[in-house]
Amino acid sequence: MNHLYIITHTDLDGIGSAASILRILGRKRSRDATILYAEPYNIHEILESLLGYFESGDLLVVADLGLNEENKARVFELLESIVHKGVRVEWYDHHVWDPNDITKIMGLGVSIYIDRATCATGVVVRYATRSRGLEPDKFLIELEDVVCSADLWRWSNPLSPKLFRAAGSREERVEWRGKVIDKIVDGKLWDEELEAKLEEYMNQELRNIAKIIDTVYVSEFNNYRIAVALKDEGPPSNSIIGALLIARYKAHIAGIIRPNGGLSLRSRTVNVQKIALRLGGGGHMKAAGAKIKIPIIISILSRINPKILTWYTTRKIRGVLGVVKDINLEATSGY
Repeated sequence: MNHLYIITHTDLDGIGSAASILRILGRKRSRDATILYAEPYNIHEILESLLGYFESGDLLVVADLGLNEENKARVFELLESIVHKGVRVEWYDHHVWDPNDITKIMGLGVSIYIDRATCATGVVVRYATRSRGLEPDKFLIELEDVVCSADLWRWSNPLSPKLFRAAGSREERVEWRGKVIDKIVDGKLWDEELEAKLEEYMNQELRNIAKIIDTVYVSEFNNYRIAVALKDEGPPSNSIIGALLIARYKAHIAGIIRPNGGLSLRSRTVNVQKIALRLGGGGHMKAAGAKIKIPIIISILSRINPKILTWYTTRKIRGVLGVVKDINLEATSGY
């Protein structure tokens, strides 16, 4: 049996995508594949780390990851080398893609499936089965509903907020993601172990929210209210913080910045993908991200006063708002 490599995102949608392809291919456990987790800004590093291991006939699946302007040229170079080795490459995503990039990646011999009407797990469920002449089973259809309900901010499935939190446990996170993947491959979406993880997560989330609120900086620009919070390791997730900032501060744009410059953007009324794109990132219209460079002096001062970093981040966002046009979602449908 040729080897299966999976590169996927770190969240529940990435986990669901990996579990879906394993289940569709009849692999029984996460150990039946090499699974690596990435962000759009470092996917080229993951591909580079695997380059020497690929053999002809292997399958590489990339899921729930878009391209960043800063590294996409290198990603294209690596994919060309990988395909040249005789490796089949399949890419499943639901982020906003430049049509030229899709054409470029297809020209390299990569099978790419983009569908913004669902989450990445849904893209795998729908297209990995179809390309193999299969139909999704009832469990995969249920999995798509649970994961998409969380990832697309619908929260229409009652299991979604529970699994979203439990799967995001930070303790032994790589090992834990593998466990969650194995449960899903086995046809389980909830059990006592997940219930225990949910309780741990909720306790951490409640402790951390008060600290996060103390870092919030709110700014007004061109009739947009921007609220940015600083997030360290651990719960809550960026999506939960984003929802909190939008509700508590009536923000049009919510930003979640990490000390290393990782920035997540959330909104219900603004196309934040356009903002992220200008910052070298990408994502969805309502949920996007980028990595910004933080000056040394800002980094040092923010250790004394975290609001200095959130203030600096709002300045970066405001700078983009002064340039981008047509960012309101009023006339836009979809995610």
